[in-house]
Formats: sequence, structure tokens, C-alpha cells
Amino acid sequence: MSEGGCLSKPTQRIMVAPHFCNVDLEIASRSDLKLLEAELGRKVVALSGGPVSPGCFLLRLETAKQYDNADDTICAFCAWLGALSPTGRRAWKSAHKKVFDVGYEAVPPQPASQFSLRTGTLKRMSHLGAALGVTFYNHLKDKGNAQVKPASRKRRSRNNSTL
Repeated sequence: MSEGGCLSKPTQRIMVAPHFCNVDLEIASRSDLKLLEAELGRKVVALSGGPVSPGCFLLRLETAKQYDNADDTICAFCAWLGALSPTGRRAWKSAHKKVFDVGYEAVPPQPASQFSLRTGTLKRMSHLGAALGVTFYNHLKDKGNAQVKPASRKRRSRNNSTL
């Protein structure tokens, strides 16, 4: 018998890691985030930004350079955020939402897939007060496989006839 325990069973199905796409840094604050965007400069690309409602500003960033994996991308963001000026740091700390949203392309035939981040990456995120989000993109190549929205329920009158 092999020493691998339950992982050595021949019936075990190996999960394929999903394809890494990107990391978006989503920031929401009561204060304008233009200063923070300007301070990060050419290292980032603003996907969206500005006021979304009175007293609420949103900024969504990606790195200008494409990294090979989520760890390296998040660590680059963390290094830049750690080097902010005191004014930039105040803008960062005043934000009420700070999320590193990791995007992956789902592996179509796989019923499940998994990924992990290094402990050091998670510690850096935590030190900055940021959360982790995950988005799985499922781009179906065959439109015939697209999910159909369930039909809305029809209202019934008191005599149970369909309106």
C-alpha cells in the first residue's frame, strides 16, 4: 500500500487549476479617490472611478503590467500601497471597502477547481485592511449551452385564474 493516504487512491479525481486572468483592486470611500489614483500613477490602469452616489466614490484598478499569477499581482499592489505618501495613506485608510478581486476563467468540463494564495500574500492584504474577492468567468463557447433565466411567476387573481 502506498504512503499517500487517501490522496493515493486511484479513484481520486485531480482538480485542474482555473486559468488566472487578473486582479482588480476595488476601493470605495466617502472621499474622492483621485489623489490615490494619481499617486499610484502609471503602475495601474483605472477601469472605473468617480462618484457613484452623493458622498460615495469608487475606484477600480488593475496593474499596468500583466503578472503570471494572483500572488505576484497582489504583492505588487501591496508594495505600491505600502509606499504611499502620508496623504495617500490617509486616503487608503479612510476607504470603507478595499477588495482584491481575483479573476479566474472557469475550466468548463471540471465540476470544481481550486487555487490558493501564499500565506505571505494574505498577511500583506490583511495588514493593509483589504479583503479577498474571487470572480470566476465562464465564457461558454457554444451559445446553446447558455443558461436560461427561469420564467417569472405569473400573478394569480383571487379566483386563481392567470393574469
